[in-house]
Amino acid sequence: MAQNAGINLGEILKQAQMIQQSFEANKAKLKQETATASVGGNMVTATVDGEKQVKEIKIAPELVADGDVSAIEDLVVSAVNSANAEMDKKIAANTNAFVGNALGGLGGLGGANGLGDMANMLGSFLGGAPKK
Repeated sequence: MAQNAGINLGEILKQAQMIQQSFEANKAKLKQETATASVGGNMVTATVDGEKQVKEIKIAPELVADGDVSAIEDLVVSAVNSANAEMDKKIAANTNAFVGNALGGLGGLGGANGLGDMANMLGSFLGGAPKK
């Protein structure tokens, strides 16, 4: 394995610490996000947070008046699953942006096969798509 000349290990560790702090801040920000989905013609609405915990369920009064418990149960499950799918999209977009911003600069430090590959591995580990 070829050695990369001119790499400052102290600078790399400093950048790693900054990335760690940025990652933690990003994670805390994502916890505050919410996603909402409605199903059954807006008869049931579910809201989840960034940790995909259900925060709110709304059921239209006319659905309850109908008394079809099975339909209500199915719609609640569907609404929660849809809200979680929306949150997955938000998390993926946020993670990809974070990886691109936080780790993108590492690609030039190690040449074509050095730290650029490490940045791609870290990005994959954090949930982003590896760079091609």
